[in-house]
Amino acid sequence: MELIDIHRRVKASNYKSWQIYFLGVSVLAAVSLYFDIGMIHSFLWNLESYLSPLDWIAILGIQGVLIGFVAEFFYEQGDGYAKVLNDLFGSKDRTLLFRVGIMTVVSGIITVVVPTVLRAVTEFLIIQTTGAVILLGIVLIHVEIRDWNARTEWPAIVAGGLLAIAPSLVI
Repeated sequence: MELIDIHRRVKASNYKSWQIYFLGVSVLAAVSLYFDIGMIHSFLWNLESYLSPLDWIAILGIQGVLIGFVAEFFYEQGDGYAKVLNDLFGSKDRTLLFRVGIMTVVSGIITVVVPTVLRAVTEFLIIQTTGAVILLGIVLIHVEIRDWNARTEWPAIVAGGLLAIAPSLVI
């Protein structure tokens, strides 16, 4: 009966249900790692090792988000214009050449650097990278939204940050 009551409260909140549940799981994971709660810590290790054959998906996810940020920084397009950084491009051909060229170089660098760095700095590669993808993905989606209110999505932002950072801080 208590779980049904908790679910009703989550549904009645101003936030999306998945954000609240995700925050709960993230807090539980971070606390269990900090206080070294054996059962949950062991569950996280087992989950990580079970999902390890899929680590390439998590790495592709973070690479995609990073490439999205680079593209957002470099390239802007409207109905009648296209520009890279502050330079307005006169033709679609030059815009295409520049965009494909820059993004190919950036993608290549990120593809070589990101997996190496992630494997060196994360203990829970899949869990931490998934948290980072969710956190950075929400931020990426809202980069161009001028009136975005981060308070509407704070549970997912905090949860992603906890999963991305907490395991590295306590291990």
